[in-house]
Amino acid sequence: MGWSERTLNRYEMNLRQTERAVIVASRFFTLIAVFGSLIGAFLMFLLGFYNIYAAVTVGLQPADGHFGTAAIISVIEALDRFLIAIVLLYFSYGVYSLFIHPEEPEERLAIPAWLRVQQIGQLKQVVTEVIVVVLFVLFLRVALETFVQNKAATSWLHLGTIALLPVSILLLSLSLRMVELHPKPGRSEPDSEKRR
Repeated sequence: MGWSERTLNRYEMNLRQTERAVIVASRFFTLIAVFGSLIGAFLMFLLGFYNIYAAVTVGLQPADGHFGTAAIISVIEALDRFLIAIVLLYFSYGVYSLFIHPEEPEERLAIPAWLRVQQIGQLKQVVTEVIVVVLFVLFLRVALETFVQNKAATSWLHLGTIALLPVSILLLSLSLRMVELHPKPGRSEPDSEKRR
C-alpha cells in the first residue's frame, strides 16, 4: 500500500466521521419542534383558561332567553383548547425522547405508560386521533351556536354546511382506522396470527 493510498483511506475515514457527526448533530434541529410545541401548549392552556373564566363571568347571565348557553359554548371551546394543549405536550415529549435522548431509559423519568413513545408512528396516530376529536368538539360548538341563535329553521344550504363537518369527521375516522399508523397497546400480534 503506497503513501497516496494510505492518505486517501485516511481522508475517506475522516470524511465518513465528519458525515456521521453532521447527521447525528442534525437531530438537534428537532428542538425547534419541541420548544415550538411547548410554547403552543402553553398558549392553548392560557386560551382554555380564558374560556373557563368567560364561562364563569359572562356565562351565568341569561342571553337571548337561554340561561347558561354562553357558558356551555365557552366550556366546549375550553375543552377543545385543553385537548390541543395536551396533544402538543405529548408531541413535544415524544419528539424529545425519540430524537434528542433515545438512549435514556423512560422508567428513569417516572412517566405513565401512555406517555411513552417508541416510534414516530405512535406520535402520528395520537395526533390524528386528537384532530378527529377536536373536529367533533368543533362540530358540537357550531351546532349548539346555530340552534341556540334560533337558526333551527335555516336554509338547506346552511344545514348542508353544518352536516359537512360530521361527514368529514366520519371519513377521517374511517381512513384513520384503515391506515392504522401504529398498533394500539395490547395488540402485540397481527390480526392474521390471531385468526389462526
